[in-house]
Order: sequence, then C-alpha cells, then structure tokens
Amino acid sequence: MSPGCCGAGGVRIIEVAGEKVGLTGLDSALERFYLEGWSPGDPGLEAALVEALREAGNYITPATDYAYQAALRDLYQKFFAANSPGASRASQSKGGRS
Repeated sequence: MSPGCCGAGGVRIIEVAGEKVGLTGLDSALERFYLEGWSPGDPGLEAALVEALREAGNYITPATDYAYQAALRDLYQKFFAANSPGASRASQSKGGRS
C-alpha cells in the first residue's frame, strides 16, 4: 500500500455482523459527528455515518447498510460517552485506585 492510500483517518478494523472489516476515516467521522452535536439517539445518525464512510472511500453495499448502521451506532455510543463532559471522572471512579 502506498503511504497516502488510507487518508488522514487511517484504517480501523471493526466487527460488522460477525465479520472484521477495515474502514478508512472512521475516527474522523466519529469526531466530526460529535463536534457537530449529534447525540447517539438522533434520528438518521446511523445512515449519516454510513454515508460519511462511503464518502471517505469505503465500499459498503446497500445489502449491508443495516449491519453497518448497527455497528456504527454502538461505536458512536461508546465514542460519545468517552468524550462527553464528566467521562474521565466517571471512568476514574469506576476503575478506582487501590
């Protein structure tokens, strides 16, 4: 692979419907949607994430849209929780120091 093949976001491996897939620009898309103010339960979020990944050069077939949407919904929920105010305090209190 050439050095510039994967774009600024790099390639990230995730699981979609039990299969591992590589996606270009996933982290950039998650961050963009977060900064735009999308919440995990917002209508149209999953479809918009799939479209953003297509625009980043990923081939996602129409037949796999729903599987990608489900996987991306779960990833975005985790991303949102980890980046929301108070997330670091919550994780510190859960992990705790002994």
